[in-house]
Amino acid sequence: MNNSMWKYGLILFVLSGVGCQESPTAPSTEGTVTKQEQRHAPDEQGHESAERGGEEHSDEITVAPEALEGQTFQTAVVERRVVRVAIQSTANIKPNEYKLTHVSPRIEGKAVKVIAELGDLVKPGQILAVLDSIKLGSKKSTFRQARTTLLINKTNYEREKRLFEQKISSEKDFLDARGAYQQSVAAYQAAFEALEMVGLSHKDIEGIIQKKGGHHPLSSFSLKAPQGGTILARHISPGEMVTPRDKPFTVADLTTVWILLDIYEKDLAGVRAGADVRITVDAYPGETFHGAVVYLGNLVNPDTRTIEARVEIPNPDGRLRPGMFARASIASAASQGTQALVVPQDAIQRIEDNSVAFVEEKAGTYTRRIVTLGSAENRHVAVLTGLKEGERVVTKGSFYLKSVILGEKLGGHSH
Repeated sequence: MNNSMWKYGLILFVLSGVGCQESPTAPSTEGTVTKQEQRHAPDEQGHESAERGGEEHSDEITVAPEALEGQTFQTAVVERRVVRVAIQSTANIKPNEYKLTHVSPRIEGKAVKVIAELGDLVKPGQILAVLDSIKLGSKKSTFRQARTTLLINKTNYEREKRLFEQKISSEKDFLDARGAYQQSVAAYQAAFEALEMVGLSHKDIEGIIQKKGGHHPLSSFSLKAPQGGTILARHISPGEMVTPRDKPFTVADLTTVWILLDIYEKDLAGVRAGADVRITVDAYPGETFHGAVVYLGNLVNPDTRTIEARVEIPNPDGRLRPGMFARASIASAASQGTQALVVPQDAIQRIEDNSVAFVEEKAGTYTRRIVTLGSAENRHVAVLTGLKEGERVVTKGSFYLKSVILGEKLGGHSH
Protein backbone atom coordinates (compact mmCIF):
# COMPACT_ATOMS: atom_id res chain seq x y z
CA MET A 1 0.00 0.00 0.00
CA ASN A 2 2.68 2.40 1.01
CA ASN A 3 4.62 1.42 -2.10
CA SER A 4 1.66 2.22 -4.38
CA MET A 5 1.11 5.61 -2.76
CA TRP A 6 4.78 6.51 -3.30
CA LYS A 7 4.60 5.78 -7.05
CA TYR A 8 1.38 7.78 -7.37
CA GLY A 9 2.96 10.82 -5.69
CA LEU A 10 6.02 10.66 -7.95
CA ILE A 11 3.86 10.78 -11.10
CA LEU A 12 1.98 13.86 -9.84
CA PHE A 13 5.25 15.65 -9.13
CA VAL A 14 6.58 15.07 -12.66
CA LEU A 15 3.37 16.26 -14.30
CA SER A 16 3.29 19.45 -12.25
CA GLY A 17 6.87 20.30 -13.37
CA VAL A 18 5.98 20.06 -17.08
CA GLY A 19 2.98 22.35 -16.61
CA CYS A 20 5.19 25.05 -15.08
CA GLN A 21 7.38 25.17 -18.21
CA GLU A 22 4.32 25.84 -20.51
CA SER A 23 3.08 28.98 -18.80
CA PRO A 24 0.21 30.55 -20.83
CA THR A 25 1.37 34.08 -19.95
CA ALA A 26 4.74 33.83 -21.83
CA PRO A 27 4.81 36.12 -24.98
CA SER A 28 5.06 34.62 -28.51
CA THR A 29 8.31 35.19 -30.49
CA GLU A 30 6.96 34.01 -33.81
CA GLY A 31 7.87 36.46 -36.71
CA THR A 32 10.45 38.52 -34.75
CA VAL A 33 14.22 38.36 -34.56
CA THR A 34 16.78 40.17 -32.45
CA LYS A 35 18.70 43.20 -33.82
CA GLN A 36 21.72 41.01 -34.33
CA GLU A 37 19.64 38.40 -36.14
CA GLN A 38 18.01 41.09 -38.29
CA ARG A 39 21.38 42.16 -39.57
CA HIS A 40 21.95 38.68 -40.92
CA ALA A 41 18.35 37.87 -41.88
CA PRO A 42 17.97 36.93 -45.53
CA ASP A 43 15.57 38.90 -47.68
CA GLU A 44 12.85 37.40 -49.84
CA GLN A 45 15.37 36.58 -52.55
CA GLY A 46 17.63 34.79 -50.09
CA HIS A 47 20.31 37.57 -49.99
CA GLU A 48 21.61 38.94 -46.75
CA SER A 49 20.62 42.47 -45.83
CA ALA A 50 23.13 45.20 -46.74
CA GLU A 51 22.93 46.40 -43.12
CA ARG A 52 25.52 44.15 -41.54
CA GLY A 53 27.28 45.24 -38.40
CA GLY A 54 30.94 46.07 -39.09
CA GLU A 55 30.59 45.06 -42.79
CA GLU A 56 28.27 47.81 -44.10
CA HIS A 57 28.57 48.62 -47.85
CA SER A 58 30.59 51.83 -48.41
CA ASP A 59 31.56 53.96 -51.48
CA GLU A 60 34.53 55.39 -49.66
CA ILE A 61 38.00 54.72 -51.05
CA THR A 62 41.12 55.23 -48.99
CA VAL A 63 44.46 55.39 -50.77
CA ALA A 64 47.50 54.43 -48.72
CA PRO A 65 50.19 57.12 -48.27
CA GLU A 66 52.74 55.07 -50.20
CA ALA A 67 50.31 54.84 -53.13
CA LEU A 68 49.72 58.59 -53.00
CA GLU A 69 53.44 59.19 -53.48
CA GLY A 70 53.36 57.42 -56.84
CA GLN A 71 50.09 58.91 -58.11
CA THR A 72 49.29 62.55 -58.85
CA PHE A 73 45.77 63.65 -57.97
CA GLN A 74 44.20 66.88 -59.17
CA THR A 75 40.75 68.14 -58.28
CA ALA A 76 38.26 70.69 -59.54
CA VAL A 77 35.41 72.47 -57.81
CA VAL A 78 31.83 71.63 -58.75
CA GLU A 79 30.55 74.98 -60.07
CA ARG A 80 27.16 76.36 -60.97
CA ARG A 81 27.14 78.35 -64.18
CA VAL A 82 25.02 79.24 -67.18
CA VAL A 83 25.30 76.33 -69.57
CA ARG A 84 24.50 75.90 -73.20
CA VAL A 85 21.79 73.28 -73.57
CA ALA A 86 22.69 71.49 -76.76
CA ILE A 87 21.25 68.97 -79.19
CA GLN A 88 23.79 66.37 -80.22
CA SER A 89 24.04 65.09 -83.78
CA THR A 90 26.39 63.17 -86.03
CA ALA A 91 27.63 65.01 -89.09
CA ASN A 92 29.54 64.70 -92.35
CA ILE A 93 31.83 67.28 -93.91
CA LYS A 94 31.24 68.19 -97.56
CA PRO A 95 32.58 70.86 -99.91
CA ASN A 96 30.63 74.08 -100.12
CA GLU A 97 28.60 73.19 -103.20
CA TYR A 98 28.05 76.86 -104.00
CA LYS A 99 31.81 77.10 -104.52
CA LEU A 100 32.32 73.83 -106.39
CA THR A 101 32.73 73.60 -110.18
CA HIS A 102 32.80 70.65 -112.56
CA VAL A 103 35.17 71.57 -115.40
CA SER A 104 34.14 70.35 -118.85
CA PRO A 105 35.17 71.34 -122.39
CA ARG A 106 32.58 73.03 -124.60
CA ILE A 107 33.69 70.99 -127.59
CA GLU A 108 34.81 67.41 -128.04
CA GLY A 109 38.56 66.93 -127.96
CA LYS A 110 41.38 64.49 -127.34
CA ALA A 111 43.58 64.97 -124.26
CA VAL A 112 47.12 65.74 -125.38
CA LYS A 113 48.60 66.80 -122.04
CA VAL A 114 47.17 66.63 -118.53
CA ILE A 115 48.77 69.10 -116.13
CA ALA A 116 46.66 69.29 -112.95
CA GLU A 117 46.81 66.51 -110.36
CA LEU A 118 44.51 65.53 -107.51
CA GLY A 119 44.90 67.88 -104.55
CA ASP A 120 46.57 70.66 -106.53
CA LEU A 121 45.73 74.23 -105.57
CA VAL A 122 44.90 76.14 -108.74
CA LYS A 123 44.20 79.76 -109.58
CA PRO A 124 41.41 81.11 -111.80
CA GLY A 125 42.36 80.67 -115.45
CA GLN A 126 45.15 78.20 -114.74
CA ILE A 127 45.60 75.57 -117.47
CA LEU A 128 44.52 72.12 -116.31
CA ALA A 129 44.94 70.19 -119.56
CA VAL A 130 45.66 70.69 -123.26
CA LEU A 131 43.25 69.13 -125.78
CA ASP A 132 43.10 68.74 -129.53
CA SER A 133 39.84 69.15 -131.44
CA ILE A 134 39.32 68.83 -135.19
CA LYS A 135 36.02 70.71 -134.87
CA LEU A 136 37.72 73.59 -133.11
CA GLY A 137 40.41 73.69 -135.77
CA SER A 138 37.72 73.97 -138.41
CA LYS A 139 36.00 76.82 -136.55
CA LYS A 140 39.27 78.71 -136.15
CA SER A 141 40.03 78.27 -139.84
CA THR A 142 36.58 79.57 -140.77
CA PHE A 143 37.13 82.56 -138.52
CA ARG A 144 40.44 83.40 -140.16
CA GLN A 145 38.93 83.14 -143.63
CA ALA A 146 35.98 85.32 -142.58
CA ARG A 147 38.30 87.97 -141.21
CA THR A 148 40.41 87.99 -144.36
CA THR A 149 37.31 88.28 -146.56
CA LEU A 150 36.05 91.09 -144.35
CA LEU A 151 39.25 93.09 -144.71
CA ILE A 152 39.23 92.67 -148.53
CA ASN A 153 35.56 93.59 -148.90
CA LYS A 154 35.96 96.54 -146.56
CA THR A 155 38.80 97.95 -148.66
CA ASN A 156 36.84 97.41 -151.90
CA TYR A 157 33.73 99.04 -150.43
CA GLU A 158 35.66 102.11 -149.27
CA ARG A 159 37.27 102.45 -152.71
CA GLU A 160 33.96 102.10 -154.58
CA LYS A 161 32.37 104.60 -152.23
CA ARG A 162 35.00 107.24 -153.05
CA LEU A 163 34.69 106.56 -156.79
CA PHE A 164 30.89 106.77 -156.63
CA GLU A 165 31.06 110.06 -154.76
CA GLN A 166 33.43 111.37 -157.45
CA LYS A 167 30.97 110.09 -160.08
CA ILE A 168 33.69 107.87 -161.54
CA SER A 169 32.10 104.53 -160.62
CA SER A 170 28.52 103.46 -161.24
CA GLU A 171 25.94 103.17 -158.51
CA LYS A 172 25.63 99.46 -159.21
CA ASP A 173 29.33 98.85 -158.49
CA PHE A 174 29.01 100.86 -155.29
CA LEU A 175 25.95 98.92 -154.11
CA ASP A 176 27.54 95.56 -154.99
CA ALA A 177 30.65 96.48 -153.00
CA ARG A 178 28.55 97.61 -150.04
CA GLY A 179 26.49 94.43 -150.08
CA ALA A 180 29.60 92.21 -150.20
CA TYR A 181 31.06 94.15 -147.30
CA GLN A 182 27.94 93.78 -145.15
CA GLN A 183 27.82 90.04 -145.86
CA SER A 184 31.45 89.65 -144.85
CA VAL A 185 30.78 91.57 -141.61
CA ALA A 186 27.96 89.13 -140.78
CA ALA A 187 30.14 86.10 -141.62
CA TYR A 188 32.95 87.47 -139.44
CA GLN A 189 30.63 88.05 -136.50
CA ALA A 190 29.18 84.55 -136.82
CA ALA A 191 32.68 82.98 -136.90
CA PHE A 192 33.73 85.11 -133.91
CA GLU A 193 30.69 84.07 -131.84
CA ALA A 194 31.20 80.42 -132.82
CA LEU A 195 34.61 80.57 -131.12
CA GLU A 196 33.11 82.25 -128.05
CA MET A 197 30.52 79.49 -127.81
CA VAL A 198 33.23 76.83 -127.49
CA GLY A 199 34.90 78.71 -124.65
CA LEU A 200 37.51 80.94 -126.27
CA SER A 201 37.94 84.37 -124.68
CA HIS A 202 38.46 87.59 -126.64
CA LYS A 203 42.10 87.35 -125.69
CA ASP A 204 42.28 83.83 -127.14
CA ILE A 205 40.63 84.98 -130.36
CA GLU A 206 42.98 87.95 -130.59
CA GLY A 207 45.84 85.46 -130.29
CA ILE A 208 44.51 83.60 -133.33
CA ILE A 209 44.47 86.86 -135.31
CA GLN A 210 47.93 87.97 -134.22
CA LYS A 211 49.40 84.41 -134.19
CA LYS A 212 51.01 85.15 -130.83
CA GLY A 213 53.16 82.67 -128.91
CA GLY A 214 54.66 80.86 -131.87
CA HIS A 215 53.06 78.20 -133.98
CA HIS A 216 50.21 76.26 -132.45
CA PRO A 217 47.85 73.93 -134.29
CA LEU A 218 44.44 75.51 -134.80
CA SER A 219 42.93 72.38 -133.28
CA SER A 220 44.75 72.85 -129.93
CA PHE A 221 43.00 74.44 -126.94
CA SER A 222 43.43 74.61 -123.16
CA LEU A 223 41.02 73.45 -120.47
CA LYS A 224 41.27 76.11 -117.74
CA ALA A 225 40.14 76.42 -114.14
CA PRO A 226 37.08 78.68 -113.96
CA GLN A 227 37.79 79.45 -110.28
CA GLY A 228 40.51 79.08 -107.71
CA GLY A 229 40.45 76.07 -105.42
CA THR A 230 41.55 72.47 -104.91
CA ILE A 231 41.34 69.68 -107.49
CA LEU A 232 39.01 67.19 -105.81
CA ALA A 233 38.50 64.88 -108.81
CA ARG A 234 40.40 64.11 -112.01
CA HIS A 235 38.88 61.84 -114.64
CA ILE A 236 41.10 62.38 -117.66
CA SER A 237 44.20 60.74 -119.10
CA PRO A 238 46.38 61.57 -122.12
CA GLY A 239 44.88 60.20 -125.35
CA GLU A 240 41.35 60.07 -123.92
CA MET A 241 38.44 61.64 -125.81
CA VAL A 242 36.55 64.15 -123.69
CA THR A 243 33.08 65.51 -124.50
CA PRO A 244 31.00 68.33 -123.01
CA ARG A 245 29.02 65.68 -121.11
CA ASP A 246 32.14 64.55 -119.23
CA LYS A 247 33.55 66.07 -116.03
CA PRO A 248 37.32 65.62 -116.27
CA PHE A 249 38.03 67.93 -113.31
CA THR A 250 36.23 69.06 -110.16
CA VAL A 251 37.52 72.21 -108.49
CA ALA A 252 36.29 73.28 -105.04
CA ASP A 253 37.01 76.33 -102.94
CA LEU A 254 37.55 74.76 -99.50
CA THR A 255 38.01 78.01 -97.57
CA THR A 256 34.51 77.22 -96.30
CA VAL A 257 32.94 73.76 -95.95
CA TRP A 258 29.48 72.42 -95.26
CA ILE A 259 28.61 70.26 -92.27
CA LEU A 260 25.49 68.19 -92.96
CA LEU A 261 23.55 67.19 -89.83
CA ASP A 262 20.70 64.77 -89.30
CA ILE A 263 18.27 66.29 -86.79
CA TYR A 264 15.80 63.87 -85.24
CA GLU A 265 12.17 64.84 -85.53
CA LYS A 266 11.80 65.01 -81.74
CA ASP A 267 14.59 67.64 -81.54
CA LEU A 268 13.32 69.84 -84.36
CA ALA A 269 11.59 72.34 -82.06
CA GLY A 270 14.94 73.23 -80.50
CA VAL A 271 16.75 73.95 -83.79
CA ARG A 272 16.46 77.16 -85.77
CA ALA A 273 18.33 78.85 -88.61
CA GLY A 274 21.24 80.88 -87.26
CA ALA A 275 21.72 78.65 -84.20
CA ASP A 276 25.29 78.35 -82.95
CA VAL A 277 26.94 75.01 -83.74
CA ARG A 278 30.15 73.55 -82.40
CA ILE A 279 31.91 70.83 -84.35
CA THR A 280 34.49 68.29 -83.19
CA VAL A 281 36.39 65.75 -85.30
CA ASP A 282 38.61 62.85 -84.30
CA ALA A 283 41.52 64.27 -86.30
CA TYR A 284 41.87 67.21 -83.88
CA PRO A 285 40.99 66.00 -80.37
CA GLY A 286 40.18 68.73 -77.90
CA GLU A 287 39.61 71.32 -80.63
CA THR A 288 36.24 72.88 -81.46
CA PHE A 289 35.18 74.51 -84.73
CA HIS A 290 32.36 77.05 -84.76
CA GLY A 291 29.63 77.73 -87.29
CA ALA A 292 25.93 78.42 -87.64
CA VAL A 293 22.90 76.68 -89.11
CA VAL A 294 22.38 78.26 -92.54
CA TYR A 295 19.66 75.91 -93.79
CA LEU A 296 17.06 73.68 -92.17
CA GLY A 297 15.37 71.18 -94.47
CA ASN A 298 11.63 71.07 -95.10
CA LEU A 299 11.34 67.33 -95.67
CA VAL A 300 11.53 64.49 -93.14
CA ASN A 301 13.42 61.38 -94.20
CA PRO A 302 10.77 58.64 -93.84
CA ASP A 303 13.38 55.96 -93.11
CA THR A 304 15.39 57.73 -90.39
CA ARG A 305 12.79 60.30 -89.22
CA THR A 306 15.42 63.01 -89.48
CA ILE A 307 15.61 66.45 -91.08
CA GLU A 308 18.78 67.65 -92.80
CA ALA A 309 20.43 70.79 -91.48
CA ARG A 310 23.39 72.52 -93.08
CA VAL A 311 26.12 74.37 -91.24
CA GLU A 312 28.76 76.52 -92.91
CA ILE A 313 32.21 76.51 -91.27
CA PRO A 314 35.18 78.76 -92.15
CA ASN A 315 38.11 76.60 -93.21
CA PRO A 316 40.84 79.03 -94.30
CA ASP A 317 43.74 76.62 -93.70
CA GLY A 318 41.98 73.58 -95.18
CA ARG A 319 42.20 71.44 -92.06
CA LEU A 320 38.62 70.22 -92.33
CA ARG A 321 38.45 67.83 -95.26
CA PRO A 322 35.41 66.58 -97.15
CA GLY A 323 34.44 63.08 -96.07
CA MET A 324 35.49 63.51 -92.44
CA PHE A 325 33.07 62.22 -89.80
CA ALA A 326 32.15 64.85 -87.22
CA ARG A 327 30.03 65.40 -84.13
CA ALA A 328 27.90 68.50 -83.80
CA SER A 329 26.49 70.27 -80.77
CA ILE A 330 23.65 72.64 -81.68
CA ALA A 331 22.57 75.34 -79.24
CA SER A 332 18.95 74.66 -78.36
CA ALA A 333 16.45 77.46 -78.79
CA ALA A 334 15.59 77.03 -75.10
CA SER A 335 19.17 77.23 -73.81
CA GLN A 336 19.36 80.93 -72.90
CA GLY A 337 19.86 81.51 -69.17
CA THR A 338 19.87 77.82 -68.18
CA GLN A 339 22.05 77.10 -65.13
CA ALA A 340 23.51 73.79 -64.00
CA LEU A 341 26.36 72.27 -62.04
CA VAL A 342 29.36 71.54 -64.23
CA VAL A 343 32.59 69.58 -63.85
CA PRO A 344 35.50 68.87 -66.20
CA GLN A 345 34.81 65.91 -68.48
CA ASP A 346 37.90 64.06 -67.24
CA ALA A 347 36.31 63.92 -63.78
CA ILE A 348 33.75 61.42 -65.11
CA GLN A 349 34.43 57.69 -65.40
CA ARG A 350 32.22 54.79 -66.48
CA ILE A 351 31.75 51.86 -64.06
CA GLU A 352 29.18 49.15 -64.69
CA ASP A 353 27.18 51.31 -67.14
CA ASN A 354 27.07 54.18 -64.65
CA SER A 355 28.70 57.59 -64.89
CA VAL A 356 30.79 58.07 -61.75
CA ALA A 357 32.66 60.96 -60.11
CA PHE A 358 35.03 60.76 -57.14
CA VAL A 359 34.56 63.41 -54.46
CA GLU A 360 37.59 64.26 -52.35
CA GLU A 361 36.75 64.12 -48.63
CA LYS A 362 40.35 64.71 -47.61
CA ALA A 363 43.76 63.86 -49.04
CA GLY A 364 43.75 60.12 -49.68
CA THR A 365 40.03 59.62 -49.01
CA TYR A 366 37.49 59.75 -51.83
CA THR A 367 33.81 58.94 -52.19
CA ARG A 368 32.38 57.41 -55.33
CA ARG A 369 29.20 59.09 -56.58
CA ILE A 370 26.92 57.90 -59.37
CA VAL A 371 25.93 60.96 -61.40
CA THR A 372 23.44 61.85 -64.10
CA LEU A 373 24.96 63.91 -66.89
CA GLY A 374 23.55 66.65 -69.08
CA SER A 375 25.04 68.26 -72.17
CA ALA A 376 28.81 68.49 -72.67
CA GLU A 377 30.57 71.59 -73.94
CA ASN A 378 34.12 72.98 -73.96
CA ARG A 379 35.62 70.07 -72.01
CA HIS A 380 32.99 70.43 -69.27
CA VAL A 381 29.80 68.48 -68.70
CA ALA A 382 26.62 69.39 -66.85
CA VAL A 383 25.77 67.21 -63.82
CA LEU A 384 22.07 66.87 -63.12
CA THR A 385 22.23 64.66 -60.01
CA GLY A 386 24.86 63.17 -57.70
CA LEU A 387 27.01 66.18 -56.80
CA LYS A 388 26.67 69.38 -54.79
CA GLU A 389 28.00 72.82 -55.54
CA GLY A 390 31.37 73.47 -53.92
CA GLU A 391 32.45 69.84 -53.65
CA ARG A 392 35.80 68.90 -55.13
CA VAL A 393 35.96 66.09 -57.66
CA VAL A 394 39.06 64.23 -58.82
CA THR A 395 40.12 64.99 -62.40
CA LYS A 396 43.65 63.69 -62.88
CA GLY A 397 43.74 60.41 -60.98
CA SER A 398 40.07 59.52 -61.46
CA PHE A 399 41.01 56.66 -63.76
CA TYR A 400 43.34 55.32 -61.06
CA LEU A 401 40.46 55.27 -58.57
CA LYS A 402 38.30 53.51 -61.13
CA SER A 403 41.06 50.90 -61.53
CA VAL A 404 41.12 50.39 -57.76
CA ILE A 405 37.39 49.65 -57.71
CA LEU A 406 37.53 47.31 -60.70
CA GLY A 407 40.55 45.53 -59.28
CA GLU A 408 38.84 44.89 -55.96
CA LYS A 409 35.70 43.63 -57.69
CA LEU A 410 37.77 41.20 -59.71
CA GLY A 411 39.41 40.13 -56.48
CA GLY A 412 36.04 39.38 -54.89
CA HIS A 413 35.86 42.44 -52.62
CA SER A 414 33.37 45.26 -52.52
CA HIS A 415 33.36 48.78 -51.10
